[in-house]
Amino acid sequence: MAPTGRRSIAAIATLASAVALSFGTGIAPAEAASSSGVATTTVNIRGGASTSASLLGRLVRGQKITVTGHATGDWVKVRFRGATAYMDGEYLDRTGARPAAPTTLPTAGSRIATAELNIRSGPGARHRVVSELPDGSAITVTGRYVAGYAEFRHRGTLRWVSAAYLAESLDGTAAAPPGASPIAAPAPVSGTTRGEIALAFGRAQLGEPYVFGATGPNRWDCSGLTQAAWRAAGISIPRTTYTQVRIGQRVARSDLRLGDLVFFYGSRPSHVGLYAGNGMVLNAPRPGKTVSYSRISSMPYAGAVRPG
Repeated sequence: MAPTGRRSIAAIATLASAVALSFGTGIAPAEAASSSGVATTTVNIRGGASTSASLLGRLVRGQKITVTGHATGDWVKVRFRGATAYMDGEYLDRTGARPAAPTTLPTAGSRIATAELNIRSGPGARHRVVSELPDGSAITVTGRYVAGYAEFRHRGTLRWVSAAYLAESLDGTAAAPPGASPIAAPAPVSGTTRGEIALAFGRAQLGEPYVFGATGPNRWDCSGLTQAAWRAAGISIPRTTYTQVRIGQRVARSDLRLGDLVFFYGSRPSHVGLYAGNGMVLNAPRPGKTVSYSRISSMPYAGAVRPG
């Protein structure tokens, strides 16, 4: 039977909130959200659905990761460093009473964020949010853990993120940490496409703030970033999202390549980013945010073009 009275109003409000989030311009931080799976013991993250596959990372009891689907047998697909990886689902609790978040973690090596996280001024939700840590980012923790939060250095200052979403990295390859100092885009070399060069420029701006109308060198709006990225690849494109969508070769969503311009929000798009692979775009989202990765599925897709 359909809910009535106050329950009906609450249900409508919940639905409205979900719809608003699905059409937002970024990904809500997952600091306090329930994840798809929680490790019930120490469990390895691998490059394939086999114990002989390369070892990419590890979760300890109570840590969380997004499960994206079933692989084979007990193996499930998960998101790690913005790409598909695999874990033994027997050691991931997805339905029942979940283990508490860890209060300590091994201190050696880097940590990989398994969700977009709030970066806080202190250890706990009562402390102010100073920035966001993009899903897949690498950080080096100091070894201090307080109330389920881990301390790390962000732009020269000690900050805190939820330890429940920090997987251990074991293969030595990880995304660049947020707030890294801008570096020059790599020069064109044999076997490197212009799109890859444009994306490399964009990656160098991770953590830089969004400012409406900004075109660099250390603050950006969405189309200012994409214009500068393709300029680094040797191709001049127009300044605004609406004019950028009119140039280059139209590309089907199934044929996207690294660096392609991906547009969102209707026939007259108001947002653009660089295709980063694995269903992600690198973009300057909106005021209050920084250059980061977003899932294409988190915004209404409007098409893509390849400038060169």
